[in-house]
Amino acid sequence: MKLSEKSLNLLERYLLAVERRLPLQGRKDIVAEIRANLMDTLEDQYPPEAVVDEKQMEQELRKLGSPYKVAVSYRLSDALIDPRFNPVFRFFVTFIAPIVAGAVFLAGIISFVLSRGVNPFWGIWELFGNAWGAAVGLIGTVALILVLISWLFPQFAQGKDLDFMKTKNEEWSVSDLPERVNESDKVHPWEPIAGIFFGIIGILIFTVIFEEVAGLWWLVDDRWVMMPIFTASFMAFIPWIVINIGLDMCRNALILYQRKQTILTRLFEIVIQVSELTLVATMLKAGDIINFDKDLAIQRGFPAEAINGIQVVFNMNLVHWFLVFLVVVISLSLLGNIVRLVKSLINKSV
Repeated sequence: MKLSEKSLNLLERYLLAVERRLPLQGRKDIVAEIRANLMDTLEDQYPPEAVVDEKQMEQELRKLGSPYKVAVSYRLSDALIDPRFNPVFRFFVTFIAPIVAGAVFLAGIISFVLSRGVNPFWGIWELFGNAWGAAVGLIGTVALILVLISWLFPQFAQGKDLDFMKTKNEEWSVSDLPERVNESDKVHPWEPIAGIFFGIIGILIFTVIFEEVAGLWWLVDDRWVMMPIFTASFMAFIPWIVINIGLDMCRNALILYQRKQTILTRLFEIVIQVSELTLVATMLKAGDIINFDKDLAIQRGFPAEAINGIQVVFNMNLVHWFLVFLVVVISLSLLGNIVRLVKSLINKSV
């Protein structure tokens, strides 16, 4: 018994839909078990020389039920939170919690800038701590509430699904199944989410607090003093940097929406890397993008030994070599992305 190309594609799409509804732990083993059981069933029903077409495969899949129904049947029955509440919990974890954390972080940045914090290091650390605490607190509270409902009111969890959680268990369409994703195109959801989160932080730093925190800090008379080191040449590049960060956030948002790498996202990434490579090359030709003013450091109370040590570091021209290193790294990454794009185009045309 063999599967036609279309029937195999349908099977993979169905199993992908099931996989996305399973817990992360053990999902690969469960999908492999479903595949093996289905193939055994097909071998029992069709002779060795038969070729199962797409219509026959769809009939067999409909006997199993919708991807949601199959996934639910493999979930553990002793879960603290009833499986029916998984969509609610997932909504809070993947959508509400990041919004709350971002709002707390943004409020902290605004407060930090307006108050001109005495201790910038602890102030920035507290921003991350408050955002993390808000997200974890929200997730923990929702989880506790759902656990209590599952334990104290089991009849509520075992009744009808909530309206916004309804999923058709028996009726499903082939068009609703996700498209097959090649191994090289697979993306974990946390990757674009992390890219968007850190992109927001980067834009906030460069547009809101850069002049307040970007420099050398030293503790003078129990107060942190900042010594600016970035020149006007570097400041002129900030809009370019922000645009690159914004483009990368758009790319990550597109990946998160599509849940995979596509030809469009790879082209997007290549464009961004070309812009980054041009930016770094331009910085190399721009001259000094950082500068240490010894007289200003003395005026602000920097100790003499610190000033001498900082001057030694600046005289080593580390920034120049760091930019050269970035050119090499970005160039290699760009070359790799071009190769992957060409492979994707070839696979698309086959």
